[in-house]
Amino acid sequence: MGRLVGPTLINMDGTIRALFVKSEKHAKSTARDVVQVTPQGFDGDHHAGHSKRRQILMVSGEILDELNLNPGDVYENVVVDGMDVMSLREGQALRIGGALVAVTIPCEPCRQMDRLRPGLQERLKNCRGMFVEVLEPGVVRVGDTVRYEPIAESARKP
Repeated sequence: MGRLVGPTLINMDGTIRALFVKSEKHAKSTARDVVQVTPQGFDGDHHAGHSKRRQILMVSGEILDELNLNPGDVYENVVVDGMDVMSLREGQALRIGGALVAVTIPCEPCRQMDRLRPGLQERLKNCRGMFVEVLEPGVVRVGDTVRYEPIAESARKP
């Protein structure tokens, strides 16, 4: 499904390349084929429940490819191919597999990025990814579609 902006149709569909859960602070992210999305975020992820606006981090696979990074390197939860995650706007709803989420805020790269590679923090400015909050829990799998989904304002969390 696409979205009409003026005379141009923008393809908003993407595909989940990879899913990650980080069980505790300073732990390495663990790749998963399937993740249960709870009202607080990814089940088993140490960030779940800590912040409403920073529940799940989505990043475009093309950014990782361009920077020669592996999925999971920058501590993201979801790698999406075929979608420019940074073009999403706050409040925009997305169906990711069986879960419904809403875009909240961009992720600002922190100095942890320079520990991976000197200069990476600066290079990731404006392309580090977007956080989303959970509107409806569900199951998400590698290979699932990520799709723009218009919803009524009343369906969003207060």
